[in-house]
Amino acid sequence: MPQIKLGAAPLVGRDPVDGWDWRFGAGLVGATALAVALVAAVLAAWTVSLRLRTLVISCSVGATAFALCLALTDGFDGVLNGAEHRTEYLANLPNTPPAGEFVRSFVEDIDLYSVHVRGHPPGFVLVVKFIDAIGLHGPWPVAMLSVMSVAVVVAATLTTVWAVAGADWTRRSAPFLVVSPYALWQVTSADAFYCAVSALGVMLVALGLRRRDWTAMAAGLGAGVLLGSLLYLTYLGAIFVMMVAPLTVASTVRRRPGTWPTVAGVAAGASAVIGGFAAAGFWWVDGARRTRTEYWDGTAQFRDWGYFKYGNLAAAIIAIGPAAIVGLMRLRDRRVWLISGGALAALAASHLSQYTRAEVERIWLLFFPWLVIAAGALAVRCRPRAAAGWVAVQATSAVVLQAALVSKW
Repeated sequence: MPQIKLGAAPLVGRDPVDGWDWRFGAGLVGATALAVALVAAVLAAWTVSLRLRTLVISCSVGATAFALCLALTDGFDGVLNGAEHRTEYLANLPNTPPAGEFVRSFVEDIDLYSVHVRGHPPGFVLVVKFIDAIGLHGPWPVAMLSVMSVAVVVAATLTTVWAVAGADWTRRSAPFLVVSPYALWQVTSADAFYCAVSALGVMLVALGLRRRDWTAMAAGLGAGVLLGSLLYLTYLGAIFVMMVAPLTVASTVRRRPGTWPTVAGVAAGASAVIGGFAAAGFWWVDGARRTRTEYWDGTAQFRDWGYFKYGNLAAAIIAIGPAAIVGLMRLRDRRVWLISGGALAALAASHLSQYTRAEVERIWLLFFPWLVIAAGALAVRCRPRAAAGWVAVQATSAVVLQAALVSKW
């Protein structure tokens, strides 16, 4: 039988032999207190009575605090490990040439860099280089980028839900985005930043569809720059752009005045980013091909598909939590289904490509928020106890998982 060496199968643990270790601390106490407060708020119907803007801001702050508390279960190391580990991006700064030369020589010199850099386009290294260049040195600024991304993801996702499906769906899905188990991997990995960029891009698409003329085109242009940049942060961004963003347009295309200006803006913005990287000497297809070669020459050759064709899906189910799974089964709203369905299709495409064997609890962060909004199907306005119960189940899953799993990120 092949050795998968995950440490906490189907999830990845920090220890390659055993990543399970029951532990408790102030972080878990804080996360539990936040979860209890959220459940009480749902039970008291505060998510219905609060102004929508206040609700979105409160949930963004709450999600950030919840994820940060979970990470602090392992002390400051739980926050910093994903930034300062020798396989991560920051460790490569001493070995990277100036930005222009780095981009131009990236494909040729990819073997000089750590495993995470080899597994992605050059975009996030440029982000880290920029952070360092403006005087923010060391792992804390990089870690804080992930922390801030948590808030951005929640705000952008809820704004998109409002633009597509209205205020009621926004209120119903909001609590589930605060306490879902995938919060374990948000604070501690660069993928949280990728998730924020993708969510902002889709949000601008959805907002652009509601506008007219130049405002729609401006929103589309911003979305195009963000979604185009996503391609150079993670190769998974290509699947996201092809499946999630178009279905956001499709969910409202018949009744929105800004469809064509928004689409034109997206095309222009994305083309500018793609053209800029091509002019700098990096062609996306060449990078993807070289990274795939590196992947199959590395750990993928030891990860048997016979296990991971089930293990990947099990990890995703754990990450989005029981409320999202049941919500997807009960979801009937076509508008929300197009968004969640796009994320589900993108996840399936990534899975079937076999380019993702393990680590999907982190890699698929791009898709998870769009799946979790389906849990709003469980929050029926006339039954606040049922909604509060499902929020409690979702939060409990996250807290128990953090108490047991010593994650690598």
